[in-house]
Amino acid sequence: MTLGDKLRELRKEKRKTLRQVNEELGISYSNLASVERGEHTCTSETLKKLADYYGCTTDYLLGYTDTPKAIHIQVLDNDGTITELQHELLDLTKGFTADDFQKVNSYIEFLKSKKEVESKWKIEH
Repeated sequence: MTLGDKLRELRKEKRKTLRQVNEELGISYSNLASVERGEHTCTSETLKKLADYYGCTTDYLLGYTDTPKAIHIQVLDNDGTITELQHELLDLTKGFTADDFQKVNSYIEFLKSKKEVESKWKIEH
């Protein structure tokens, strides 16, 4: 699927016309139409605007991934890696509020303290 195909599909899923996208983003109608038809490409700035507008990544629009919501992270642990599970947890927290994160942090602290108690109990017995 081409960039134009993806943009058209995302626009239709959002039930928007080219004119509406043009007005909401301030991108020229003729530019949007020519990109959707595959006649032209767009600047990186326009690509970013469109990705943000449609709630997907630029990688998806450019065909580097088939998953619109894919996350590419350059965050590393102390040993220089990030595990798949850590990556999944980061993805699951998308859209969390500060309150949500406080609740998650409280639960993590609870699990850590529980592990410490279990570890001490094993050593003593």
